[in-house]
Amino acid sequence: MKLITLNTHSLVEKNYNKKLKAFISLIKKYDPDIISLQEVMQPKDAKKAQKTEKILSLGKIPVREENHVLTVLNRLIKEGFNYNCAWLGIKQAYDKYEEGVCILSKWEIDEIKSILLSPFDVYENWKTRKTIGIRVKDRWFYSIHLSWWDDTESPSKYEIETLYDKTNKEKTWLLGDFNCPSNEKNKGYDLLLNYWKDTFVIAEKKDDGITVKGKIDGWKNSESKRIDYILTNENIKIKSSQVIFNGKNGEIVSDHFGILVETEENI
Repeated sequence: MKLITLNTHSLVEKNYNKKLKAFISLIKKYDPDIISLQEVMQPKDAKKAQKTEKILSLGKIPVREENHVLTVLNRLIKEGFNYNCAWLGIKQAYDKYEEGVCILSKWEIDEIKSILLSPFDVYENWKTRKTIGIRVKDRWFYSIHLSWWDDTESPSKYEIETLYDKTNKEKTWLLGDFNCPSNEKNKGYDLLLNYWKDTFVIAEKKDDGITVKGKIDGWKNSESKRIDYILTNENIKIKSSQVIFNGKNGEIVSDHFGILVETEENI
């Protein structure tokens, strides 16, 4: 089983079309089974997109034309790669966009659901946090984008514990941007490890795992950090964990790098 996660930054990125092409190219190369994307944007004033059975949507925000994952999905289908997708619109972002999270799956999606992670659900508040999950057979895969540990409105401690309470009875995989640096003790990362295993840690083969270099939105310091993870509560052999879209393994397409994890067994 191959899994990829990436905080895309999508429509906010400069040279968007060039980076979109580079993204599609690497997806074709690695041919993952599950793709988790965060900061999936669409113009908030765009028309509602035509309904397609390939993309399922939850919540009040419809899939609109120029939605980033809709574009990705259509490009992949043209290239002969058949994915199913679930997208959740969450909030307004950067004034002119709507932002959400999504999961793409090569397998048929048996069930989808969303979980409100923040203490509030306000369209205009960029700190509103939700996740979308898909069930494939007996496993759940969630696309995650959390807040910061010391946030006063929606601290990541609240979000992590809410996530655990809502998913602890399932075979669970969490893929995304957790905003919890792995080198910070007694904070978000340690709390995550109370509930889930970090596939990077247990992988037989891995690199340095760094997913952010330099200053990005939400971070004042410019030190390199590992804040994007693929976590699971399953006891499963992880063959490899590799950073991608980092200029070495694929072009840089976002302010985050991506992660590719490969397990020994399939779905």
